[in-house]
Amino acid sequence: MLLYIILKIVLLSLKEHKIQSIQTMKKFFLVLLVLVGSFRYSIAQCPLNAFAFLSVYPQCPLGCGVLLKDWPEGVIVNIYGGSPIGVISSVLIPGTFGGPGTGDAFVCVPCNVTLIFASTVPGATNGCVIISLGTVPIKLTDFNVSSRGNKSCIVKWTTTNEPGGSRYTLQRSLNARDFSDVSTYIGKGNNSNNYFYEDNQLQQGNIFYRIKIIEVTGKITYSETALLKNQSSLGVSIYPNPAENTFKVTIPTQFLPASILLYNIDGKVVNSITTTKSTLTVNKKLPKGVYGVRITGNNNAAVTQTLLIK
Repeated sequence: MLLYIILKIVLLSLKEHKIQSIQTMKKFFLVLLVLVGSFRYSIAQCPLNAFAFLSVYPQCPLGCGVLLKDWPEGVIVNIYGGSPIGVISSVLIPGTFGGPGTGDAFVCVPCNVTLIFASTVPGATNGCVIISLGTVPIKLTDFNVSSRGNKSCIVKWTTTNEPGGSRYTLQRSLNARDFSDVSTYIGKGNNSNNYFYEDNQLQQGNIFYRIKIIEVTGKITYSETALLKNQSSLGVSIYPNPAENTFKVTIPTQFLPASILLYNIDGKVVNSITTTKSTLTVNKKLPKGVYGVRITGNNNAAVTQTLLIK
């Protein structure tokens, strides 16, 4: 429509000035070409608030992918790059064509081709500049759990290298193997942020927490595991937990002497100790993993706790 209007204006101008010479005609058509070129440039611009991110994505056959965020619904977006510049790949933004909203899409691309911009215009010469996220992952720091009594705790963590659009799912487990989702947070962006969750649904025993990190590319990683020892009146404790090669077991004196069995995830006993000390230091090099510690007192009462070796 706009091209038609431009052409009509030029023709009316020619008629008004009664231009006859070929030279003058050439000048007017040159102006027309410039106007058409400007029109093409304007429609190839990046849509408002749209973005294109490039990152390593192992699930893609070619190793990398481009995430398109907040593009108009129903349009086909072309990824331009290489030398000479050409279309590397294309993807359809979900939704109704010309719909009122925006959508996201992801397309796999080769890692060894320089990508420059994304555009909905075939044969475009410009568009949304593709931002390379590189391979810098989101990092979690200060991930910890603090008790607020037998039925409540606070889980906290801090993020760095956070680009925005990422998600964090707090997961909980009673055995450090089978985790279930507790709550999901949408990343705030701005590189670094603090998050916390108050868990009011605790059970007795050891409770393990971890953070599932879902980056904007879809890449999933997990934090280290944090442990909350929610023991109200058992009187037996193991620390530090998680441990490396050395940990301590404390046992109330009224249960001494006591026997201690340490067994692995397959139920095989890897260490057996009898002690008359209320605090016993266990120094044994063990493979990383989850272990059970069963303490049996002189009254034949037994307590089993989970130990994580890191």
